[in-house]
Amino acid sequence: MIKITTFYILAFFTLLTILILPFYIGGILYGSREFYERISFLDFLLGKEWSLPEQKYGALPAIYGTLIVAALALLIAMPISIGGAIALIEFLPKRLSDKLGIIVDLIAVIPSVVVGLWGLLALGPFLKNNLYSFLSENLSFIPLFQSSFFTSYNKLTASLVLAYMISPFALAVIKENLKLVPWSIKEAAYSLGLNHWEVVRVMLSYIKPGILAAFMIALGRAVAEAVAVSMVIGNTCSFSFSLLDPACTLSTLIINNFAEATGIEASALIGLGFVLFILALTLVILTRFIYIKALGGYLR
Repeated sequence: MIKITTFYILAFFTLLTILILPFYIGGILYGSREFYERISFLDFLLGKEWSLPEQKYGALPAIYGTLIVAALALLIAMPISIGGAIALIEFLPKRLSDKLGIIVDLIAVIPSVVVGLWGLLALGPFLKNNLYSFLSENLSFIPLFQSSFFTSYNKLTASLVLAYMISPFALAVIKENLKLVPWSIKEAAYSLGLNHWEVVRVMLSYIKPGILAAFMIALGRAVAEAVAVSMVIGNTCSFSFSLLDPACTLSTLIINNFAEATGIEASALIGLGFVLFILALTLVILTRFIYIKALGGYLR
């Protein structure tokens, strides 16, 4: 009887979570209906200029900034997360590993506004005076490091801050998956004469589904983050290829303009929220498709 009751309770909460989604989508579409009655969704999606005072509503620069910053943050965070998880599980003494694991978990719960302040007041100026000056003086022939407006707050600063925020989440997922690798797998690998690093490679291959889960969690956080990114990205919507130029993302554009927006302007920003939802959903579907193709369909 208790098992049946527990099953129905869990089923109810699962169903409730699923049923919230249509109301969520409906609420966004209802809030943006005034805007979409005046501008088609395709024109809005492909528009190259965004200016509320001039009534120019183009989401493409913000989409571009979102993808660039999230992708770069993920490229930085995933090697760090995988390496950190391996070190905590396989190479460090258990007492030290447990203490460092607690510190990593504490980093994960730091409020994003605090991380943003650190990026705004400490990391950004430090990078400008050291790394960015070096890149602009010595590697300016590379388009990624060319900049007509030298500033502390740009796509690279935002990506580094974002990478710091998402790394603990990915690390925690990968670490727990490494703990679940059966000892028989490692024992069999050692019996074949593999060294420690080669055994680690076998373990990573075994937990590929867990690494993908970490990848998806980190990607979702990177795409959706608003507060910290808005404080260090420069908030200038452009299509600049350089990582040292300011940019904007969908979430930063919403958070920076919604308080003063009214009427059609507020409706346009809610429309940006719908675009952000579609973008996040597309990335999740694409990630799962790539996973199925790469790993032979093992998805559980």
